[in-house]
Amino acid sequence: MKELNTMNSEEALYPIREVSNLTGVNSITLRAWERRYGLIEPVRTEGGHRLYTLAHIERIKAAVKLTEEGIPISQVKARLKQMATQVKDTLDSDDYDYESKLKEACVNFDLEGLNAELDQIFMDLSDRFLFATILQVSKQLTEHENSNSTRAVIVFWESQLLPRLYTRLRFASRHIASHSAKSLWLQGQSEQDSTVVLVIAAIRLAEKGMNSIISTTPQQDDVLLFENIKASLCQGLVIVDMLQQFDETRWSNWVEEHPGLELHYFMESADDNLNLSRKIQCYAYRLD
Repeated sequence: MKELNTMNSEEALYPIREVSNLTGVNSITLRAWERRYGLIEPVRTEGGHRLYTLAHIERIKAAVKLTEEGIPISQVKARLKQMATQVKDTLDSDDYDYESKLKEACVNFDLEGLNAELDQIFMDLSDRFLFATILQVSKQLTEHENSNSTRAVIVFWESQLLPRLYTRLRFASRHIASHSAKSLWLQGQSEQDSTVVLVIAAIRLAEKGMNSIISTTPQQDDVLLFENIKASLCQGLVIVDMLQQFDETRWSNWVEEHPGLELHYFMESADDNLNLSRKIQCYAYRLD
């Protein structure tokens, strides 16, 4: 069992009670999986309390899925190791293409296949590569050649992806002190900025210690937008603009009219972010 002082100090850790709530596996069962089968190796505090990482939680979810498919818990550890080896071998041979696998599962409405691929990327990839992969797949699905089914494909994709992202957002927000944390109103630049990109932006901000109030419908009336921000007790505004539709006049005026509110702006391109921060007073970020 790992000691707390051997872990990366920036890695989020979660108590067994919260892990149980998020995975549906009760605490007694989690301890049994650890003792009897060596399925998880949680971190120990000096007082002996168990703490779990995001990787542990994804592993527990994968174990639950395998047991639901009829695999005995005594065989789950070996099966997970086999699956990880297969993926590693495929990655080492440069043959595995996460984006193509995810897109293929979506356009074929393959629920089992999509969930298997999502389980894999959430376990295998760091946040940087995870978010980059998700954004790329979302973009490709939006441009899917069969326009008659594009909306259905995107709904199918987001229905399985968003619960995982919201769970990741909850993890990222857990350490934020609610009484002292900054809250920000977050919305897209236009209706085309999907909920997926909004939640990823909220995760990025949570990692910086800021809470987000996510509005999935962008408010284009700046008077009403300010009223929303004021009513929700937010200290700033976050705009997510994946289509690079920056309205310099609008946001320059916004900064001048609301000097007490921070403006945070997410775009896809690092170069655009650099140029943006030179044009107006704002915090500019890449989304991935």
